[in-house]
Amino acid sequence: MFGLGPLELLVIAAIAVMIYGKRLPEVGQTVGKTVGQLRRQWQSMSREFEMAANLDAQPAPRRPASTRRLDDEGGPTVASPKLVPPPGDEA
Repeated sequence: MFGLGPLELLVIAAIAVMIYGKRLPEVGQTVGKTVGQLRRQWQSMSREFEMAANLDAQPAPRRPASTRRLDDEGGPTVASPKLVPPPGDEA
């Protein structure tokens, strides 16, 4: 735990009791809540960064080849069937 031995932890606890006395449980509860909130915020921020990184890494969805034709001006158009009149019926 941060490289602290049992003797160092005992000294820190004794100093905390001398400073805070009877309010020590209240102070400990407040510190615990604050650490919990910071941890939740950090996890939320990490998830958002991961999602953003994954969105950048994924290629854009491609449309099927039948809908990716170009018209005469070079712009994309939607392919549709051509209607051809039957032969010999030119009246």
